[in-house]
Amino acid sequence: MNELCSHPNYPLQRHIEGVKFLASQFLHEKKLNFTEQQWIQTLVEHIALFHDIGKSHQYFQDYIRGLRVSQQLKTHALLSAFVFMSFIKKYENIHDLWKYLSFIIVKRHHGNLDDWFEEWKQFGIDIEEQLFKQIEAIDFQKLNETYVHFLPVLSNYPFTKGDFENAVRHLFAESRKVRRYMMRWNNENDSLVPYVQFLFLFSLLLDADKSEAGIMQKEVLSFSERCFISSSLIEEYKNKKNWEYSEINSLREKAFKEITNVPIDVANHFYSLQLPTGMGKTLASFQFALRLRKAIEKEKGVIPRIVYSLPFLSIIDQTSAVLEDIFRTNNIVVDQRLFLSHHHLSEMEYSFVHDEERYDTDYDVAKLLIEGWNSEIILTTFVQLFHTIFTNRNKLIRKFHRLANAVVIIDEVQAIPHRYWLVVKEMFRTLAEELNCYFLFSTATTPAIFQKDEIVQLVEPSSYFQALSRVQLFPHVQNNMTIDEFVNQLCLEEEKSYLFIVNTIDCAKYLYEKLMEHICPEKMTFLSTHIPPKERLRRIQQIKDGKYRIVVSTQVVEAGVDIDFDVVYRDLAPLDSIQQAAGRCNRNGLKKGNVHVVSLTDGKRRYASYIYDLVRIDLTHSLLKNCTVIEESEFFSLIEKYFEQLSMKMNNRESLQLLNGIKSLYFDGEATAERIPISHFRLIEEGEDKFDVFIELDEEAKMIFERFEQVISIKDPFERQKQFAAMKASFYQYVVSIPRKVSHKPPILHGIGYINVDMLDDFYDQVLGYKAKSEGMIW
Repeated sequence: MNELCSHPNYPLQRHIEGVKFLASQFLHEKKLNFTEQQWIQTLVEHIALFHDIGKSHQYFQDYIRGLRVSQQLKTHALLSAFVFMSFIKKYENIHDLWKYLSFIIVKRHHGNLDDWFEEWKQFGIDIEEQLFKQIEAIDFQKLNETYVHFLPVLSNYPFTKGDFENAVRHLFAESRKVRRYMMRWNNENDSLVPYVQFLFLFSLLLDADKSEAGIMQKEVLSFSERCFISSSLIEEYKNKKNWEYSEINSLREKAFKEITNVPIDVANHFYSLQLPTGMGKTLASFQFALRLRKAIEKEKGVIPRIVYSLPFLSIIDQTSAVLEDIFRTNNIVVDQRLFLSHHHLSEMEYSFVHDEERYDTDYDVAKLLIEGWNSEIILTTFVQLFHTIFTNRNKLIRKFHRLANAVVIIDEVQAIPHRYWLVVKEMFRTLAEELNCYFLFSTATTPAIFQKDEIVQLVEPSSYFQALSRVQLFPHVQNNMTIDEFVNQLCLEEEKSYLFIVNTIDCAKYLYEKLMEHICPEKMTFLSTHIPPKERLRRIQQIKDGKYRIVVSTQVVEAGVDIDFDVVYRDLAPLDSIQQAAGRCNRNGLKKGNVHVVSLTDGKRRYASYIYDLVRIDLTHSLLKNCTVIEESEFFSLIEKYFEQLSMKMNNRESLQLLNGIKSLYFDGEATAERIPISHFRLIEEGEDKFDVFIELDEEAKMIFERFEQVISIKDPFERQKQFAAMKASFYQYVVSIPRKVSHKPPILHGIGYINVDMLDDFYDQVLGYKAKSEGMIW
């Protein structure tokens, strides 16, 4: 009771000491030009020292000991920010801009960011009264005893009630002047640098604060320990695998050697690995990333983390399996310090090996370690990566500093929406300059985000495309066809396998039904997001095992699904999607494959128009309509032409608005004609409103839902969240997302659609998945 606490039964002094230590450690492990300056180090240290000084008032101390306290009076961040400002203003070598921004860092370290201008308009009489009440409730003797360890000057000039009250009065008086300064700055600033540096400093505090409270207090592990990874790891793996010779493997080996031997100049920050589908880009990407990691360590004295970013969860699972195989084949014990997967369905499990003993952390620690990207190699989604860079959310910003000095692999880079190309290019340039980030774009279809002279090509892509003759592409897009017309003109050969990829689920279901009139159902299967993930994965494995000759699918098979067919039919789509579809045809070059592009319509409009913007569809149509046959060796020049023309037709309006929002630190608020807030960034367009439906497909699903109901009934919200997180991955294996507008809806239970085993026949087709339309139920 005689000591100020920051957390239950934990001294404020120890917490401040730990946060200061971690923030400094996170800062000094980076090698960045701007962080070498003394004023930055002073700023980081003082942000850490003062971020929780507001916890010294009795209202917070009562709250932390379990007593009931007013919601407003128990707060601490705002008071901490006022006291911080009164102290930091004495440093003349720190620019006013960074004093004002650091005020926001301290004020918002438990919340999301707002428009920075608005932060200085909220100083009403009620806020002033609240702060004075909190100051009145501070035991300054205890406070000085706590802080004299960090600020020896307090032994002669201790904190006083008058000092704190004057800090509040002074900043209230200065607030209008600060707002005028901000208005001028917003009008004059034309750089992304302040945004990047601000998020970096903010993330240092967020990570240090959460890590000290949730990890260091439990004495789990040291953040200074890093894992060694040999730069020859992939070569050793390939040697041990000793794959048999084939023409396609010979080409893969040629590309791998080219990447292994390409000279590395760490002055270059942007690299491209463009190879045809099925040419081993995953291993090649890791090979170059490890070589680059070693070169950066040698020349700059810093060990980069590798962030491997992918657009789809299915590819993350595949890539994770590849990584585990690489390490285990090389007799390396795998733990999460070595590599981890992070996405919205990640299992919160984190283990590490120390002195040949494996230690498993509890859920809360694992969550912090995983969400903080505490690993050498991080496998993550585009959503996690891009929403860490373009965000106002506290939880996401926390890991931003991990991008410093990192090697970032963007796999399937063409999945970045073209409306964001400009803002992504400008942001990546700034991250390269300010945070010393390195980017490797890995794809079969590199979009024209960067000019060719801005990026280092690791291989000459045209030579690999020209060397391939696995498939021929036949465009049939001059005329639209209905599904009936399309099926009636089909001539399927008995000895060949066929994949049909169409643009909407309704189209896919109707096509399947029409094909079933001509083909034995046992030889066919169906894939779409109306089928729960567990069942989709089971069918994909059956396809790999050769069980089905005919597969009808939506775009769920286009990237990252390693299946192979003799013939692929693709409904009209953007050219990069068509090329991805072609990658499911004759992948290993065993015999000539055929890809046919058709233009399907529902009688009113093309199905493509329901999914894709007309700019990309019309451009693809114009490039294909006069072609009779396109050889795989011609794909490269065709896709180059497509992206070149797309970049000229692109509307950069949203990118420009977002850039204006970033430059004016407009984190949240209303969109205007000139700018949109950073919070409006959406990598995935929300599209139509959907709701989740749990489908009780089997006994395991029944047990999972019973467990879900038990978890939902837990009264403690934190324990409830923790228990659900532990089962989330398995729970969502049985969940599909359905448009809210469908007329045929299941009962809603605990906020989610629920189809139990007795309702399956009414709501679920065992082949086609969720029934969006009623078939006349009898109750």
